Amino acid sequence: MKNKTYKHMYHIFGKNGWVNDPNGSCYYDGKYHIFYQYAPDYPESALKYWGHVSSEDMIHWEDNGIALRPDIPQDKDGVYSGTAFCDDGKMELFYTGNVKHPGNHDYILTGREQNVIYLSSDDGYNFSEKELLMTNEDFPKSMGLHVRDPKVWKENDKYYMFLGARSVDDKASMLFFESDDKKNWQLYKEYTPSAQLGYMFECPDYFEVDGVKAIGGCPQGMDSQEYKFMNMYQSGYFILNETTIHSSNEELEKDITVENFKEWDMGFDFYAPQVFTTPEGKKIIIGWAGVPDAPYDNAKSLEEGFEHSLTLFREISYDSDKKIFKTYPIKGYEELRKEEKEVLLTDDKKKVTLDSSFDLEAKATGKAQIVFSDTEGNKDLVFAFKDGVCELKFLNETGCKRDVRRAKVEKVENVRIFMDQSIIEIYVNGGEVVFTSRYYPNDDNIVATLDGFYEVNAYSLEEIDY
Repeated sequence: MKNKTYKHMYHIFGKNGWVNDPNGSCYYDGKYHIFYQYAPDYPESALKYWGHVSSEDMIHWEDNGIALRPDIPQDKDGVYSGTAFCDDGKMELFYTGNVKHPGNHDYILTGREQNVIYLSSDDGYNFSEKELLMTNEDFPKSMGLHVRDPKVWKENDKYYMFLGARSVDDKASMLFFESDDKKNWQLYKEYTPSAQLGYMFECPDYFEVDGVKAIGGCPQGMDSQEYKFMNMYQSGYFILNETTIHSSNEELEKDITVENFKEWDMGFDFYAPQVFTTPEGKKIIIGWAGVPDAPYDNAKSLEEGFEHSLTLFREISYDSDKKIFKTYPIKGYEELRKEEKEVLLTDDKKKVTLDSSFDLEAKATGKAQIVFSDTEGNKDLVFAFKDGVCELKFLNETGCKRDVRRAKVEKVENVRIFMDQSIIEIYVNGGEVVFTSRYYPNDDNIVATLDGFYEVNAYSLEEIDY
């Protein structure tokens, strides 16, 4: 029997239309706020708005509808990505307003405007009039027209804005501006790394976890390798070992390298994440469960009128031994567990029949494999570890043209897997490696056969209505 629905039960998504980048992620006035790119009329129209949800616990969410609309000349072709700044007592939003002029343009060097726009709120729901802060005329002449996705923070009584950019000679670039009042901005640093990071640096971020500073972002156009950079575009971070954004460009070259670029997620569907801080000081990351221009699709969810969602909320920690950030689902998702599933032992393998939304935990003994099948035994998806490599591989049409993703891992000690109707997130070794993918099983139930695992626990999950 085919699933009654592929619509998610506890991931944030649009009930109709298209969802992509999380925006303005923050904690303000007692609640968490997530805005996100939203095209409610997709596929008829791809015009982007900002959707808005809020929550007291990051588990149960209230849908607040559309927060920002493309309703001024400087954002008429889309309310693009941006950030929230809440340190001065208000929720202040900075975003890119997109404009595309009609005509014979390449929209890289001609025909486009990308404007930095500001507005604020005292309650997180009602916003001031929009103010235009910067246009392409305020950016260096060495940059093309793709300059976007402002990230704003305060440091030593100064405000800084980080923008991702594409240079006129098609190099991924970073621009930093400074301000005394958040309204008037001057160029602080222009940096085009010599590392082969492709032609565009999107969704820039600058953050600190456990005392370790990092630059995050999404390079477009990097060369794919066998065990990394396998997606169309990448999403990850550079740990700044001895530098900050205030270091000289020559010093930054030591840290901004292809070798030092670590991906947040090795699956098919992860992009454009944002990092924000809880009241307790924890750093949380949430991403878009999708990738632009991918060769695979979500035709099965489109049949139900929606495409894409956001990932689970993950807490970031620094592993000082491996010198990487780990990301793992926040505490609280355990509250959604409603029924523990029986795990059967068959021929030294463990087998469990799961609902189409589940939470599974297992410990591994070494070489290990999980096969996901329908109730008639047709194999859909395999997650396996062997000879230092984790592999996620689709075996049929349940991946909607997705094939295989791999990552190097010394050993697998444990995995935790979340499934939510049509999205699967696999966390290896407490988030050392993560695989996120859309997955469209044909049954209401999924049979997981585990080989090389012990202490398997699995639970069905309840729906969050928002």
